[in-house]
Amino acid sequence: MTDEFEVFKDLSVNIERNLDEWERIYNLQQPQEKDAKWPAPYNDLPMLKMAMFLRVFRPDKVIPIIQKMIVEDKELGPQYIIPPPFDMDKSFQDSTNKVPIIIVLSPGADPMAELQKLGGIYKAKIQAISLGQGQAEIAKNSIQFAIENNEWVVLQNCHLCPSFMPTLEGIIDNIVEDKNSGFRMWLTSMPSPNFPVTILQNGVKATIEPPKGLKSNMLRSYLGIDQTEFESCDKPSAYKALMWGLCFFNALILERRKFGPLGWNIPYEFSNSDLSISQAQLMMFLNHYENIPWEALVYMVAEANYGGRVTDPKDRITINVILEEFYNPNMLKVNHKLVESGAYIVPTEGELTSYQDYLREQMPATDLTEIFGLHDNAEITSAINITNAMLATALSLQGESAASGEGKSQDEILNEIATDLLKKIPKNFDIEAASKKHPIKYEDSLNTVLQQELLRYNKLTSVVRTSLINVGKAIKGEVPLSQELEEVCSSLFNNVVP
Repeated sequence: MTDEFEVFKDLSVNIERNLDEWERIYNLQQPQEKDAKWPAPYNDLPMLKMAMFLRVFRPDKVIPIIQKMIVEDKELGPQYIIPPPFDMDKSFQDSTNKVPIIIVLSPGADPMAELQKLGGIYKAKIQAISLGQGQAEIAKNSIQFAIENNEWVVLQNCHLCPSFMPTLEGIIDNIVEDKNSGFRMWLTSMPSPNFPVTILQNGVKATIEPPKGLKSNMLRSYLGIDQTEFESCDKPSAYKALMWGLCFFNALILERRKFGPLGWNIPYEFSNSDLSISQAQLMMFLNHYENIPWEALVYMVAEANYGGRVTDPKDRITINVILEEFYNPNMLKVNHKLVESGAYIVPTEGELTSYQDYLREQMPATDLTEIFGLHDNAEITSAINITNAMLATALSLQGESAASGEGKSQDEILNEIATDLLKKIPKNFDIEAASKKHPIKYEDSLNTVLQQELLRYNKLTSVVRTSLINVGKAIKGEVPLSQELEEVCSSLFNNVVP
């Protein structure tokens, strides 16, 4: 990096001279912020150069610096890092009785609640069939009935019934297009190679991705709440405060998965239906009881609704402890702090839009580990994994014919890399000479280990040497490019270990 970019040419010398300062920067929680005060002349780096440096220096802070770069960009702005809410109505407007709406599912996503809400707006009758073994005939009859009666039919989990897919393709082909027809076909499926290509090409496609981060999760929950329902509780103050707590709890337990075994012993697929039923129960309990039944609320959410998916005993304790932070009398206090720092609070009671505005404008964009009850170090592994995944995706989108700044083709660059590495690989160790110099003796067990390690090292260098020679031959067309060799070429070109 110091050789390629002029701005970093004296970086190594600067680090040597200011070792204590750079150590301080390295240990900071937020080294990407302006108040971090980097040593001159790196205290005023453009954000893209800062991101490049952090990729090497603190890879866990690459995502925050990229988010900051997007937010402060005049042509982009904060709307580019907040995923837009899924708009099912737009998909419906683009469909006809012959053009189905295909919703590609992702783990934890359940579109049925939003679909039923949309059906209520258009006063449509909905038939929902979950596909699987023995459901093909029922699905055919339901489609025919829905066509005749101008209803909507929802075929759920199409990936579970691959044998029915060719039949479905034929049914859609035979439908006569009528723009005035009230019939609509909705298909939900996980990504599947058995899904008919013609239905995919002709249908309206949408996907519901679980949002990343507490802010996006909370915003999705609040954008899905009905305005009338939000104002209809007999105890409005308690309902709004506890609704905030419930949505925060939902976002928190979903985001804990990014910490791996530190978050949950087993990664659970909580879905929107868990939140919907918990919201309905909250309304019911507050309307029917004069005093808030805290124990009942905690039990229904942590043991029945969400807890029904939790199988590990320690995880059951964890989910109860987390919920008790959000379902307690303190939540009813004005601007109650959810963490000591006050970064997360319960907003002042207001209309639904005021909560949505608070989430957009005042909620921290980057999750703070204190809200999860974890140490800051818990974030590091997760953040590095996310950074590597994002950059790997960006590299995978790079064209095969990508050229360097010097105008060299990919093949030329690969040939140079392979030739350079071949020169640097040491010769294989002489096992026979080593065994004479360090003979295997009963009283010297390290000689045995040495022999074994030399054999392993020779095997490794032989494989690396053969691969690099074959890369050169494949570029010249002397050997066929196998999948394994292609992966080696891709790794070398992207500067990662094959």
